[in-house]
Amino acid sequence: MIEFYPNSIYYPREAVDEKLAKGELEKTKKYLIGWTERHREEIWECAREDAEQPSDEILLDNLRALLLCKGSLQPAAEMGAMIREITKEVWYQNENGPKDPDMIAVDWQTKYLTKWREARMFEAFVLIEKNAKQLVEILRA
Repeated sequence: MIEFYPNSIYYPREAVDEKLAKGELEKTKKYLIGWTERHREEIWECAREDAEQPSDEILLDNLRALLLCKGSLQPAAEMGAMIREITKEVWYQNENGPKDPDMIAVDWQTKYLTKWREARMFEAFVLIEKNAKQLVEILRA
């Protein structure tokens, strides 16, 4: 099974499970379902390289591998979320006096972008595990 865990930050599985229990990952789950539907044929193409009649686990592994290659479930939504995070950082830093928002954005990207993206990917991998049955049904439809 292909696994993913953030290298650049400590993001405990329990924290993701807690977000899931609170319903904070519902939008991400919706994106995962849509992404799986949109990439179904591509996932099957890859899976058939492993086996003519791929097992559920082979299908899920190829879903994970393709997601890692693509890097995002919903690029536009992730960009919007990233902009909101940068906007918060600009607000925080300007509480102590005016600072250049463009420099703050560049600094945020340098410090946090990789960590932020890895956290989103980790959440997606947890959702794949938790929703494996539904995802397999979509892939086999």
